[in-house]
Amino acid sequence: MRAFLAVVKTISGWMNGLAAVVLFLMMMLTVCDVVLRAVGKSITGTYELVAIAGAIVVGFAVAQTSWDKGHIFVDFLIENRSPAVKNTVNTLTRIVGILIFALLSWNLFLKANHLYTSGEVSMTLHIPYYPACYGLAFCFLVECFVLVADIIRLGITENNA
Repeated sequence: MRAFLAVVKTISGWMNGLAAVVLFLMMMLTVCDVVLRAVGKSITGTYELVAIAGAIVVGFAVAQTSWDKGHIFVDFLIENRSPAVKNTVNTLTRIVGILIFALLSWNLFLKANHLYTSGEVSMTLHIPYYPACYGLAFCFLVECFVLVADIIRLGITENNA
């Protein structure tokens, strides 16, 4: 179990690092484009690159955010309940999350296959969309593993209490 948790944490960390690098590059591209527009030039395809990079940043940061519990958590319905009720509700919500992210991952994989076979590319720079789509499918699959790891961590916490 601990090895599984360590692997999931490591993969999430690497994905988050990649998201940080892409975010930095996206910001630098935007700054350069704004500066160049001030002198009458612009970078062709900035909109496309920023849109694809934005999807990559969000997708690759999801797993680490979930691991760190950095997302919004509304617990007013269960805050005054017993630890057993809290763990049950938390486990059930994680299971629902696993189902949702598994469906997202599967459908993004199918969409990426479709984009690959159809050869669809962006309008200006002709960048193929399928690599980003495959990347997002992978990200949401990793998120499923993060949610499984979260259930395991809930069980470890409950057993140690």
